[in-house]
Amino acid sequence: MSGKPNYLKIGTFVLSALIIVVVGIVMLSGGRWSQKTYWETYFDESVQGLAVGAPIKYRGVQIGTVERIAFVGNEYGSDLNKEDLSRYGRYVVVFGSGQRVAPQLSVEQAKAARASNIMAGLRVRLASQGVTGIVFLEADFLDPEEYPAMEIPWTPRFEYLPSAPSTVTVLGAALHTIARDLEKADIHKITRDLDTLLLDVTKLVKAPDVQELSSRAGQTLAEFQAMASQARRLLETPEIKTMISDAAGTVKETKRLVTDLSQASKDIKNASEKLPETFTRLERSARRVDVLLANNNRDIQDTIENLRVVSENLREVTDNAKRYPAQVLLGEPPPRAGPTKR
Repeated sequence: MSGKPNYLKIGTFVLSALIIVVVGIVMLSGGRWSQKTYWETYFDESVQGLAVGAPIKYRGVQIGTVERIAFVGNEYGSDLNKEDLSRYGRYVVVFGSGQRVAPQLSVEQAKAARASNIMAGLRVRLASQGVTGIVFLEADFLDPEEYPAMEIPWTPRFEYLPSAPSTVTVLGAALHTIARDLEKADIHKITRDLDTLLLDVTKLVKAPDVQELSSRAGQTLAEFQAMASQARRLLETPEIKTMISDAAGTVKETKRLVTDLSQASKDIKNASEKLPETFTRLERSARRVDVLLANNNRDIQDTIENLRVVSENLREVTDNAKRYPAQVLLGEPPPRAGPTKR
């Protein structure tokens, strides 16, 4: 007979095995379950070939995986009105996850850094790997003005990372535009016009008038070459070089004269600006002279009278000097005038 089983030992063994398995899985996964972040993006184009589990790469380095793919209308239809649902309902929403790039940053710091990168042009777009056509998501910095972030009228569940059109979509749009322009152009008519133009040109080249015109053009070209040679020899003569040198000196003198005239005009302008002040001073001086003459009018009249008497005395002295020069030199009195003898 066998003994009763020891359930305690069995339970301890099973629990230890589970712990070992969990620790082994965590160690083998390299800590992928720690510090995981989630985000979402939206595409207004087909995501054919993109599947759940597809890698998300930044410049060739895998930074996450695609978790889920759906339509915006299914995920956020209840948050949109009819107009927004009709516009954004067909957009594709892609949920992704990945490890935190800078685990030393806090959650708020990481959000601020992500917002700064988005403003700098961080975008997500579809890309294919080689010729196999395996589609994945590629994150890279693009021109934020050429690829602005799409404004969304709903509140995302996770961090929002703007998207950009894939290279295939941009190339397809360019080719579609070229094809549409070619459809509008009448290729057959253009071909017929080119054929007609070639025929006309051929006939024109073979015409005798054209050949004669070509001969005349050759003669004219030869004459121009001869004229150019004569002009070159003329310019190399000493007289022409002297004239050019004199002309250069004249230009320098003219520049100096213009500079002097400019300075003179500045001086005249400064003097004209000071004329009103000078006129004001002259007017004040004239008023002062008028006041002075009005106050000393009597003294001035006496002075004028004295000057008149002095001038008369000087006149008498000069008359005496003319009539009696000896008196002026010797100081003798003039002879008295007696009665005239008859």
